[in-house]
Amino acid sequence: MYIWSKPSCYQVFKHTRKWNEETTSLTLHAARNMTVSGQICLREVYNAFEITSLRVSDLPKGVTAKTYLTDYITYNDGVPYPDVLSTKTSAHVSMNATQSVWFSFEVGKDAPVGTHTVKVIVATNREEYAIDWELKIYSVTLPDPRDSDFGHEYFLNPFASFPKDRPCQNPPYTPFYSHVRYDEGWWELMANFAKTLKSIRVNSLHVPSLVLLADGGSRRVSEREWQLDFSLLDRFVEHFMAHGSFRYLTIEAIIAAQHGTTIGSIDESGACITLEIGSPDAEAWARTYYSGLYNHFKEKGWLSMLRMRLQDEPRAIEYWRWARALCRECMPGVPCGEPIDLHSVSEALVGEIDQYVPRFEVYTENRDFYRERQAAGDTVWCYSCCYPYDMGWMNKFMDWPIIHSRLIKWACFSQDLTGYLHWGFNYWEIGTYGFHPDARFKGDGFTVYPDAQNNSLMLSARALNTMDGLQDWELLNLLRKKNPDAAKKIALSVAKDFQDLHTDPASLEAARAEVLRLLSTDTVIR
Repeated sequence: MYIWSKPSCYQVFKHTRKWNEETTSLTLHAARNMTVSGQICLREVYNAFEITSLRVSDLPKGVTAKTYLTDYITYNDGVPYPDVLSTKTSAHVSMNATQSVWFSFEVGKDAPVGTHTVKVIVATNREEYAIDWELKIYSVTLPDPRDSDFGHEYFLNPFASFPKDRPCQNPPYTPFYSHVRYDEGWWELMANFAKTLKSIRVNSLHVPSLVLLADGGSRRVSEREWQLDFSLLDRFVEHFMAHGSFRYLTIEAIIAAQHGTTIGSIDESGACITLEIGSPDAEAWARTYYSGLYNHFKEKGWLSMLRMRLQDEPRAIEYWRWARALCRECMPGVPCGEPIDLHSVSEALVGEIDQYVPRFEVYTENRDFYRERQAAGDTVWCYSCCYPYDMGWMNKFMDWPIIHSRLIKWACFSQDLTGYLHWGFNYWEIGTYGFHPDARFKGDGFTVYPDAQNNSLMLSARALNTMDGLQDWELLNLLRKKNPDAAKKIALSVAKDFQDLHTDPASLEAARAEVLRLLSTDTVIR
């Protein structure tokens, strides 16, 4: 049996083989309030074998552990991508194939500083393998996600796979949940959505407001009047806030994306419909909707968390401007921002948009403009969605190097960007981005997998690497407050931007260790 260790930012395929110099030793460098992970790889050339259990021993106080078995998703290219982090503890492993096992350690705020030996154990039908890893905990504590200076957002999809009248008839994944929307099991699943978002440091909650208002009982009551019922929206937000760690509540865009000329609305029966922008109905509805949100969020004490999306990737900017003018009137002081995939749109919206979220290549090709907007007081994040599709760019596709998911946040730090948006949290059913074998943008529409057996979610390896990158950003940000030159120098040595990057896992782990060392110079780590 060949057995060796790999860091979390290394993609272990079934065909991955052990290099001569690789061993089972691994050192994980951690702050408090941080999660660190590593992999054990097993490969038997001549015989199949069974993994029968996984466990961890000798954990220091304040540290908990989770185990995952790598599972695979295959598209029409025939490659089994090692992306699913299954909570199963047993597996059949074919001969001459490599199986990786993940061990993750959640280091609490009270965990003891120092170097600890933890034992990771993989039991097989042949024998039990107990391997010592080093867990080095530094005298540094990360902020909770809600207290972070960096924003991270996904678009959630809590409704498409959950009809109101019957369970999903064409599930995108097997096994799948049997819930109908808003039943007890669905709310339990939403709590697990929130816990998952918290675990991977997502601090901006995407609020699908229109469906929640419609399903909650909102109705059109006369020619120019609507009665808004916020009871379901409140329950949704409060439910996520109780189980998550959110700094922002971001209201979804209800103007049709890109060249769209309509705005989502609600009719007399409570159904979601669209209205043509420019009509008296659209004007009356938009005023009701925007002012209603503002007044209700103010009453709930959530106004400081509120952020608005108006139209995703706007192209027909006259409609975005129309909505922005209404928001300025009906929602004074509430920031409005948008993912932007054309730089001409950013230029046209100067003075109107508060938060620019350009796609990687739009930012990179026009970075001086966005730095000027930051100097003027605007916020600049970045996002990825499908493009850029050239291998020279970072992205989060399953068939891209997994280390990209982590390095994106290093590039954000190097470029002084204060947030990142990736649209696809759980858009499993959309063929181009989801589970369909012919999907072009493999994994772009999702970063988690359904876990129907536990009414929860399974993480992807990309999700854990994204979380690792967010933790790296926090460490760099703490170092910036202590030694800004050192923080920027280390970040630039790893990823200068979304094209100029180093993908060596060992170098990346060494960079994290150096940041932690500089942050804890008053404490000797032995």
